[in-house]
Amino acid sequence: MLTCFYALGGINYKNGVITTCPRQADQLVYANETIMPSDIFNHQNFRKMRQNLKNGIWPSGCNTCEWMENNNLKSMRKDYVLNSDNYFHKPEKDEPSNNDPQHTKIKDEKTDIRLIECYDPTTNKVASEGLRHVEFRFSTACNFSCLHCSKVYSSGWSKKLKNFVPDQEVIMNDLRQLLGTEHRHGPNDRNEMSLSTDESLKIVEDLNENFPLLQYVDFAGGELLYQKQFFPTLKKLAEHPNAKNIKISFHTNFNANFDVSVLSEHLEPFGSSTIIISVDAGRTFYSYFRHGGTWDKLKENIKEFKKINDFSWVDLSCTTSIYQMLDIYDVFDSFYELDLNFDASIVQTPQYLDPSLLLYDFYDETMKDIERTYELIVKREKGDSEKSDFSKYWFNYIVDYVKNTKISYKHFNRFLIYRKKSDELWNQNFNDYFENYQIKDDELIRVK
Repeated sequence: MLTCFYALGGINYKNGVITTCPRQADQLVYANETIMPSDIFNHQNFRKMRQNLKNGIWPSGCNTCEWMENNNLKSMRKDYVLNSDNYFHKPEKDEPSNNDPQHTKIKDEKTDIRLIECYDPTTNKVASEGLRHVEFRFSTACNFSCLHCSKVYSSGWSKKLKNFVPDQEVIMNDLRQLLGTEHRHGPNDRNEMSLSTDESLKIVEDLNENFPLLQYVDFAGGELLYQKQFFPTLKKLAEHPNAKNIKISFHTNFNANFDVSVLSEHLEPFGSSTIIISVDAGRTFYSYFRHGGTWDKLKENIKEFKKINDFSWVDLSCTTSIYQMLDIYDVFDSFYELDLNFDASIVQTPQYLDPSLLLYDFYDETMKDIERTYELIVKREKGDSEKSDFSKYWFNYIVDYVKNTKISYKHFNRFLIYRKKSDELWNQNFNDYFENYQIKDDELIRVK
């Protein structure tokens, strides 16, 4: 049996399709069919997916977790593991603490969840008490157009591509972001649909009335602090009978125009709140990679929020592509300027942005950059062994992937073409932002 917390206890809204988690790639329910949690949670497609997992069969939409586990990488399925007592438990190493009381409080909270007793294996249904995790993705509305993203998740990308006509080089190299097909699951994928504020409030009313043990509500974008649905939805969710035990989590670029005090007020009614700030770049190439934002604004928003909010857990997140590997030292050195913990993920699609690609032509140079960055972590976190262990864990997560993943060299050449085309479309120049590497005659060369 393949056990999965999200399959048994999750609903994930992806702009137009509803699945169990953000990694699930099948269109289990379309939003034009129903958006109500009480209709979705035991939908026939959800039950079929659970049946496959019970039989030890990877559902087709779970291929990302399957691939990661087959390659000895931590999958999302392993966020919670089933222990010998049939409790889903969050592994200790993913619960870092800091010296401040809030981090310690979160670390010490009980994370065991006996979902298995809510599951009926004969029908593959889960009782209403079993819904513990919901993720909202209201729309693609976003003030950024980041180089690892696509129109499926960013309206900024949609605007860029509105009048863009792919040339033969883009088509022949299948640069899916520029073709508008990246992150789509099929020709009928409706991922660009949006949940209106009224629809979002109806979903929350359904949750409030029918799912009494809801524990985790995550929000994803687009950019939430840029979207009109976010604050009204939080306000309605605060009426849930279990609100004081609900853990709120959301990803944000934290670079939109928003009032930090309003954000703090809307998070206060809940048991805990975690804000994951997607940085994905060092200060030197932030505006290049995260097009639409500035490092100074990010830094100021973090500073002001920390002044008034001492109950939210704020972390940084680094989505690692070949761009981050080009200046990995600057990325981590910049994180220390923001003075927050961080975690990491890997860009696996599109393959022409895979971070391991740099090792083909620049293996020795990359290994030296990795070593230098590791020394930086040791130096900056000397005397704080717990924080250091956490940073090393996520840094090694990146390094292990880069060193142990081999994909076709052709994708490196596709990256070079993508870089050229995106620079033209974004009206920017790679050479203005990177020092270690430069582009000369459409080739990447090491200069420092």
